[in-house]
Amino acid sequence: MDSGLSFLFTCKDESHPWITEQVKWGEAEMLVMSEWNGRSHLEHRYRWINGIENRAEGEKLRVNYLCIETYNREKGKIVYKNSWITNKLITKENVRLLVSCARARWKIENEHNNVLKNCGYHLEHNFGHGENHACEIYCILNLLAFLVHGLMILCDENFQKARSYFGRREEFHNALRAFFWAFEFQSWDDFLLFVITHARGG
Repeated sequence: MDSGLSFLFTCKDESHPWITEQVKWGEAEMLVMSEWNGRSHLEHRYRWINGIENRAEGEKLRVNYLCIETYNREKGKIVYKNSWITNKLITKENVRLLVSCARARWKIENEHNNVLKNCGYHLEHNFGHGENHACEIYCILNLLAFLVHGLMILCDENFQKARSYFGRREEFHNALRAFFWAFEFQSWDDFLLFVITHARGG
């Protein structure tokens, strides 16, 4: 905040009892939005309250609280619930955007960090080789490969087809390595066409 930045942190009821108590007795605002997602009728219930204390004792900071509950009408129950605090003023106009930003944290974790750690990129590997900058170079090459793969998934039709024949990303990478080691190719397109043909049993 001293640097002019904002925060948007998870704030669970059980870990922040003083905030929970203030929200319980405070006058929270509410917005309800309905949605049909193709499978279920969902009711998104947004609640927020501005200007509450972050703790009961010690140095205190005024924060703004927001939460969302998603109710599934077909299932008759709440299928998602979460809450956060921020220093951004919450209004009817921006509450949906703030919730979307807060939930994007886990989207980044699942679709980026988790993939880099567990789906063939081995980012958690030490890479402690060499004496000066080898580990940094290996890490940068890893991130560069992840970036290029993302671009190819968006832009390269043959890459998209080749990827579609494999379930797990690591399985796909292993197949690429095996073909690349065993055969010689004149171009990247020849390589991908070979992968597509042999992946579908051609």
